Amino acid sequence: MFDFILFIHHYNVYLILVAALVAGIWGLVLYFRHLPADRAWRITLIVSVALGILQGLLGLIMVLLGKKPAGGEGLFYLHYVYGGIVALAVPFAWLSYTSNEKNQRKIVLFYSIAALVMVAAGVRGWMTGPVVFPSW
Repeated sequence: MFDFILFIHHYNVYLILVAALVAGIWGLVLYFRHLPADRAWRITLIVSVALGILQGLLGLIMVLLGKKPAGGEGLFYLHYVYGGIVALAVPFAWLSYTSNEKNQRKIVLFYSIAALVMVAAGVRGWMTGPVVFPSW
């Protein structure tokens, strides 16, 4: 069971990176071209958040099973920090800023930046938690 969770956790990061990068760049294009946020962009953003939360849950399951990233050596705990940023970047943006904001352009810009922060944290998390797959 652990091997399957590790496999999904390892490959889900690529989905997060692609979805969040697309949402971030797309949102910046919408912002700078003075276009309204469309439904497709919002769905891409939601998919990014859902994948990030799934990644965090898979990571928590592995921690509960007693596993540590990078074999528990070096600065492995940074993997948890970056994972938390990935899972909480856009929800934190929603809770802290956009719930009271009326200017939709600013909201698009803020979410786009949060999505790009997800990408940066995802790359750093990927770098701090190398995976060695067992032979299946």
